[in-house]
Amino acid sequence: MRGQKILSFFLAALFLVSGFSVSVHAEGIGACTHMAQGRDQQKTCTAALNANLPVVRDEVHWGTVERVKGQLSFPERARWVESAAANGIRCLAVLTYGNPIYDFGQPTQADLDAGAAWDCTIPVRDGNPETTADDEYFDAYIRYVDFVSKHFAGKVEAYEIWNEPDLRYFNTKDAAAAEYAELLKAAYQTIKQNDPDVTVLGGAIAFRTEYIDGMMKAGAGSYMDGLSVHYYLGKSAPEKRARNRLDDYRDVLVKYGYDKMPVWVTETGWANSNVDEQTQAQYIVRNAIFYDEFLLDYGIEGQYFTYELQDSSITSDVLGGEEYENSLGLYKNDFTPKVSAGAVKTFNFLTAGKKLTALKQTRYGLFYQKSAYVATYAQSGQTVYVVWAESPFHLTVNLPDANTTVYDMQGNLIEDNVPGGAKSIVATQSPTFIVFDADPVHFEQTVMQKVIAFFRHLFTVLANGFVGW
Repeated sequence: MRGQKILSFFLAALFLVSGFSVSVHAEGIGACTHMAQGRDQQKTCTAALNANLPVVRDEVHWGTVERVKGQLSFPERARWVESAAANGIRCLAVLTYGNPIYDFGQPTQADLDAGAAWDCTIPVRDGNPETTADDEYFDAYIRYVDFVSKHFAGKVEAYEIWNEPDLRYFNTKDAAAAEYAELLKAAYQTIKQNDPDVTVLGGAIAFRTEYIDGMMKAGAGSYMDGLSVHYYLGKSAPEKRARNRLDDYRDVLVKYGYDKMPVWVTETGWANSNVDEQTQAQYIVRNAIFYDEFLLDYGIEGQYFTYELQDSSITSDVLGGEEYENSLGLYKNDFTPKVSAGAVKTFNFLTAGKKLTALKQTRYGLFYQKSAYVATYAQSGQTVYVVWAESPFHLTVNLPDANTTVYDMQGNLIEDNVPGGAKSIVATQSPTFIVFDADPVHFEQTVMQKVIAFFRHLFTVLANGFVGW
């Protein structure tokens, strides 16, 4: 009797499943590009198309547009928006950085020695009517914003005001969050006069939630259509920390009454100096799904960008810790696709036009320290299940009597004409896609299916010396 009670308790606690019912979805995975830094625009756009990217993020550098005081123009590298639009790719344009032709915008050697970067002085007004350099610099930035937003009216989906102002590297003179909010207000009002329907994002925060708090306290929420955030998780899998980071950012918005404000992730990614190509690809796709879950959970909108499309200046074959910034791409420096390019292509193609409607989690292993997941993307009689686990695990899903096909993370066919009913699938770290022409099917595992899955997993880890337990 005692043994039966223990077994009953064990089976009851074996799996924890959670689900959601609202429908929200970012429109696929986008990527950051650096055409504004001189990368070949057509090759970049072709690579973006080959990865099925619906949107790219790039910069329109102030210092490129205004090389002589008061004379603004669009040199070739500032015209990447036209190149992207001509290829049917939507654009997020970052309005940055400082401009060294203005004395106030030139960092001193002391600034550089303290960790600042060239030309990254945020325009601020100091409130002193006897000084004019800062006002000239501030007004010049807004003039540049006006010029760009007039030129690109109707061609740009969103603007991002500055980049990572919470970091000294991009904020040479430590402009306070309230000062950034003042710049955001002026930029927002100027852009909206020229392009009322465009989205203006504030923040571009690297990680400091206190900077978001300072912005919002200063009234920034009235002058942005969404908050943009960046987060990098080093070597960690997205299951461990992604939602915590996103929830922390949103908590500040809620504090100031903006619980329905969109949150865009405009930079996130994994470098091959930290993880191999296969792991990078797995993490990018899984992270995008957790971001969709975040939007789903709170009923808000947003867009997700991986950083970046192409490795910066080296090949990915010889890497060390110092090459972190150079190895985040979906492609190598010569546009050779990595595993992640194929994974993003598959995810964007198979989920296109569909909404995340549920994410179910099955916990397993000793003390349930690991999880398997089934994400459901659906729309109008078409459904995709995306299945993965933190270590190999036998999972049962129920399928309809419909045309069903199974693909791997690279879009390769695994199985076609799959019959309806319960199907056992070995979930691994690489997402598997189950596609069928029908509405989603309730697929919560029965007690017997859970028991079978548990003992299959137990035998697997025993055979592999407890690897994956």
